[in-house]
Amino acid sequence: MRCTNCNIANSGAGLFCRSCGHSILANEIVECENHSGTTATGVCTVCGKPVCDDCSLSREGKIYCDDVKHSQLFSTFTRLAFAATEFEADLIAKNLEPSGISVLLYSAKAYAHFCRLTDEERISVYVNTEKTDEAKRLLAENDLTEFLSIEKTPP
Repeated sequence: MRCTNCNIANSGAGLFCRSCGHSILANEIVECENHSGTTATGVCTVCGKPVCDDCSLSREGKIYCDDVKHSQLFSTFTRLAFAATEFEADLIAKNLEPSGISVLLYSAKAYAHFCRLTDEERISVYVNTEKTDEAKRLLAENDLTEFLSIEKTPP
């Protein structure tokens, strides 16, 4: 199922787009994490928190929660890849950080207690934007690319 906001393909297992956070199944109702009884209009593209219009921020077509760091993340960090498990995400971070590459890990699993909000069950791995190529090279040199799905440009 393609998102009508960003045109990214989603598996259909989630209620919100894994890329931009907008609703892809309008007939399903999810409550805002901050305001009980208020319908969430999207999920944060960083942490997956369901948010309503009052506590969300939209930037460049993506939805963010009320955590200011999340909306500022993409100005200095790039999502490098996805890891299937927390162990794999930690392994990637421990191999990049000694080379001076800052790594941030985010998982939407914390907000998926009642239903799958997105089809994304993996952990997002972010690195300094200016160090993206170096991070990819280091992961390839250390045979760690098998543990992750490298982020691809949308079709």
